[in-house]
Amino acid sequence: MSHQKPFIKLKKHWSSSFIPEDVRNFDEIINRFPKMLRTITKKSNIIDIYPVFGKSGIGKKNSIKLLKSKFPKVFNEEDFQGIYLFWHENEPFYTGISRGVVKRIHQHIKGKNHFSSSLSYLMGKQYHHELLGIKHKGTRREMDFDKYSSPFKKLLKEECQVSMLKIKSPVELYLFEVYLAVELKLSLYNQFKTH
Repeated sequence: MSHQKPFIKLKKHWSSSFIPEDVRNFDEIINRFPKMLRTITKKSNIIDIYPVFGKSGIGKKNSIKLLKSKFPKVFNEEDFQGIYLFWHENEPFYTGISRGVVKRIHQHIKGKNHFSSSLSYLMGKQYHHELLGIKHKGTRREMDFDKYSSPFKKLLKEECQVSMLKIKSPVELYLFEVYLAVELKLSLYNQFKTH
């Protein structure tokens, strides 16, 4: 066994078999964003959440089947990596990304806690402030999720819509999330603060 000293692998040390996640330059990646924005905001791509995700007994597999019947050219028999956009009263209000978009939408509307249903938690945190006049400063676990966040899960499930877009490249996915949030002015719920 050799004892090689650890070192930071700068480009000259990269393995010849290493393939970057995306080989396009920044301009090549963002060049497609206006077209992608038009696709995800196209009225025919916005669907009601309840019949596809929210009904009792509908899990991920059934949601995928329902999506495939509505969008046969886009959806196959598997979940997908991409971006989703929540809507209410014809207005987008939140976007998120996931390696499993269908699973993530289910978590937002059916999640049992502040981690899996993070959008409901964020909405509940604001609701807490509105009701009590003070900001919740404790941990996520310390806020009463059922009291402040669960009502928003119900609203998301029963009154909202969603649109989705597959994006294979992780780099493109992260960049497009920020682009979408900025272009659609989603700054209330899409805050890119570090922890």
